[in-house]
Amino acid sequence: MNKFILISTIFLVCSCSKSKEEAQFDWMLGNWERTNNSKGTKTYESWTKKSKDEYIGYGCTLKGKDTVFKENIRLIKLNSLWNFEVVGVNEAPTLFKLISNKTNSFTCENKQNEFPKKISYSFDGKNLKAIISNDKTEIPFLFKQK
Repeated sequence: MNKFILISTIFLVCSCSKSKEEAQFDWMLGNWERTNNSKGTKTYESWTKKSKDEYIGYGCTLKGKDTVFKENIRLIKLNSLWNFEVVGVNEAPTLFKLISNKTNSFTCENKQNEFPKKISYSFDGKNLKAIISNDKTEIPFLFKQK
């Protein structure tokens, strides 16, 4: 009987851990609108889940009806490590390695990139916050769900 309880407990713990791992970035899903834009601009970010190992995002800034900035972004698990990938800013995709992952927040880093060197996201249950930074500059992006 004790072996049955032990095996059941191990199975339950493993099942719960796997579910939590698979859903660790689900709090980012949806369409977001920046609330702290520069005057005359609107910034949007959108996230979808492609698989348990890949989240796909898109960001753009509009000035009037003109797109003045756009990027494709991904959170992707490569060789069992999570990375934040930015495409469209530089000629080649830029990878930022996940260095901190907590409930509803994470930070990624690429020390070789000129700017930003760090990208952080957090969710307070209602609003999404992204911060891009290096040693001297920090730019916050505050988003509300659309």
